[in-house]
Amino acid sequence: MTRTRTNFDKGWQLHVGNNLDSARKLMAKAGTTNGWSDLTNEELEAAGLKQTIAESMGPYFQVIKARPSSQDADWRAVNLPHDWRFEQKPSPDHPEAADYPRTWQGFFPTGVAYYRKLFELQRSELGERCSITFGGIAGYSDIWLNGFWLGQQSTSYSPVTFDVTELLRFGSDGPNVMLVQTDTREPEGWWYEGGGIYRHVWLDTHSNVHAVVDGLYIRTPVATAEKAVVKAEVQVVNDTSHSQNVGAYFIVEDDEGREIVRTDPNSMASISIRNSTTISGEMELPNPKLWTLGSGGLYRMTAVVTSSQGSVLDQVSSTFGVRTIEWVDDGIKVNGKWTKIYGANIHQDWAVYGIGLPDRLIEHKIDLCIEMGVNAIRSAHHAPTPELVDYADRRGVLLLLESRAFSTTPASIQQLQSLVRRFRNRPSVLMWSIENEEMDFQGTNVGRAILSRLVGEIKALDPDRPTTFGGVLAFEDASYYSLTDIVGMHYRAFFGVLDETIQYVPDRPHVLDEEGLYASTRGVYHYNKENAHAGSLSHLGEVMMDAPNPAANAALMPPNFNITGNIASTLTKCFTCPKVSGCFVWTALDYLGEPTPLRWPATTSSYGARDLCGLPKDYYWLLRSLMRSEEPLVHAFPHWTWPGREGERLPYRAYTNCDSVEFFVNGVSVAHVAVSESLVIVDDGLEYQPGQLVARGFRNGQAVAEHAQVTAGQPACLSLTTDRYTLSASEDDVALIRVAVTDKDGNLIPDAENAIELHVQGQGRLVGVHNGDPSTDNYKCYSKTKAFNGYMVAYVGSSNTLGEIAVTASAEGLSTGTITLSVSDNELQHLVHAVLDEAENKEFGLHTRLLR
Repeated sequence: MTRTRTNFDKGWQLHVGNNLDSARKLMAKAGTTNGWSDLTNEELEAAGLKQTIAESMGPYFQVIKARPSSQDADWRAVNLPHDWRFEQKPSPDHPEAADYPRTWQGFFPTGVAYYRKLFELQRSELGERCSITFGGIAGYSDIWLNGFWLGQQSTSYSPVTFDVTELLRFGSDGPNVMLVQTDTREPEGWWYEGGGIYRHVWLDTHSNVHAVVDGLYIRTPVATAEKAVVKAEVQVVNDTSHSQNVGAYFIVEDDEGREIVRTDPNSMASISIRNSTTISGEMELPNPKLWTLGSGGLYRMTAVVTSSQGSVLDQVSSTFGVRTIEWVDDGIKVNGKWTKIYGANIHQDWAVYGIGLPDRLIEHKIDLCIEMGVNAIRSAHHAPTPELVDYADRRGVLLLLESRAFSTTPASIQQLQSLVRRFRNRPSVLMWSIENEEMDFQGTNVGRAILSRLVGEIKALDPDRPTTFGGVLAFEDASYYSLTDIVGMHYRAFFGVLDETIQYVPDRPHVLDEEGLYASTRGVYHYNKENAHAGSLSHLGEVMMDAPNPAANAALMPPNFNITGNIASTLTKCFTCPKVSGCFVWTALDYLGEPTPLRWPATTSSYGARDLCGLPKDYYWLLRSLMRSEEPLVHAFPHWTWPGREGERLPYRAYTNCDSVEFFVNGVSVAHVAVSESLVIVDDGLEYQPGQLVARGFRNGQAVAEHAQVTAGQPACLSLTTDRYTLSASEDDVALIRVAVTDKDGNLIPDAENAIELHVQGQGRLVGVHNGDPSTDNYKCYSKTKAFNGYMVAYVGSSNTLGEIAVTASAEGLSTGTITLSVSDNELQHLVHAVLDEAENKEFGLHTRLLR
């Protein structure tokens, strides 16, 4: 029979609040009504069904949970993925806000919410066995089906699957009811974790004798350009009531679906009742296409399970790649080619959506990282969505995947095993991280015991990839840090102790899996505590310690907290140190929650190279100059529009990978400064005169790059730029449209705060707008918001109907901006990397390469 997978994201209902008379987990009599986890009175009547026997016995029969009326609670329609918490208003005054972990979750209220889905099935549509898989439910969750409590999930970051074969109703038996309770009152992390069913839900069907989806394991012990040896094994389960003889063979296809090779059917294996076995195969790929950084290169393997008569019982597939990775002191070699690890950390949320992201935005995050120069991403601090791994495979980006729980409890072991089994075939997965900054256990006997156990669990499932963890303490305990293959370090350069730390475990590769910690706000240059804004010209300690200047900050430093004040110097050392394989900066983008080092009115972090909408900060250009060092770049800041400050000398800096930078004001050279560790500081500042400022970068005496900025005039126009002009007719695609406030010549007004309203007509809808401000005034807006330092971003979703989408932005006193998108019948444009090159964005000034 054919295995099927049906998306179950559409047609849910939501009730927010703990005032719902919930369903029971334990029932005295199976099949009796159980509140909202079964049909309401109205749904029962509409289906032409009668009350149960227990119901007909009246109120004296006390083992039932009364059947509700549809009017007993407020429900509203939603589709998944969805984050109900993001729809609540953050506040420092709600009861949970004073609690430390909830403060770090961005002051968003916690609580309970319910998701409910009514659906009908026909027996002929399904296979012999049926299961429901929830990719991720944020919060502690309980799940019911047709009155039966299926179970619970204690983590937000692992999928959970329930075999529901015997519990489903078909045809005249009536509709099915799925009920999910999500409870976020007990935080799992110290960042914004959202709430609700925020990853995809699937209905899967297969035969009684079937393969385990994550039981297909693929290895390539030989991987060269001339030949690849591929070994595979698949776990097969017998869910029948008698022993079965089964076989299996394996098929490899290229990324265009062409069959490359297949194995012969294996000899039969006998599987006893309710048991499983593993069947293996081996094959060769001549002249394989190697998976490489920046371009991917994928194969697909299918394991086909057969009966003793040769008929196909089931089949499962997995993506894999052919590649080698060798660790060296100063980097890694992918297929023999050296590179530094240019990494970035990301969280899973986004403006407007919270954590309930459409696949397109998950992909967009990776695109934004690649555009900056990233070749590796760390999923902080938990298992990623499968869609992120899929896209990293296709784009050729490495992944450092991290487990959430540092524990050997059964639930924690299961989470770790699930992470490894699901993603061990993927070429993008570089290594496994076992924990993040578990400071109370690093270097302790208990920590050593836990770490050893978890390393063993990983190696049993994937002996090929290295292990690491996020070290922050006890680096002098070499025996502890030698328990994993790679020494993971946090903020060693930030604290000025990188060289010292490396000496403790000299025989292991080292990676900075978290480094940087630079707080800044797009378009802001000086620390503003009242608005929760960090500045691009601020000293690190000024913001972190809330001190007015670096000198005062030094006096406030606690022992062993000697942070460096120059982010350019810190990261230059990280990416050039000959004893460090690479660095993952914290972070590629701002993220919800963890409002550090600032607090209310901030509800987000400020550590990103881009803001919550993906708009680049000055910090972005530093990272790009380091990660794309072969591309000459100079970025000068602040901007050059300062009305009323004519004749003043303003502080000025530039991030660059050049040797020196010369500054020109209205065509006149006013300074020529040597570069020190990717940074230029004009000691005396530049005298502001309206007109044009050009920062020109030199290498070996030759001008190779420049950044030109002009003084903006009065606000006059709204300029719209989209990341894509074509969306798929899927209701799941989305375009990100930047709206800029400009003068009549198209120059950005760098401090514009005009109120902008968006209108969408045609075959699309406006999901929401956001401006990247980390403060609470803009936590979730639907059609109107103020520009923040000249910008806001509109999120426009597609419908399932072909046609056009007209997007209009308007603001009082400014000319209207419009843009037209089309909705096509193509599939999601996954392989169209529609990310703007920021260096070509006129509104930021012109970043020009001058190499001849």
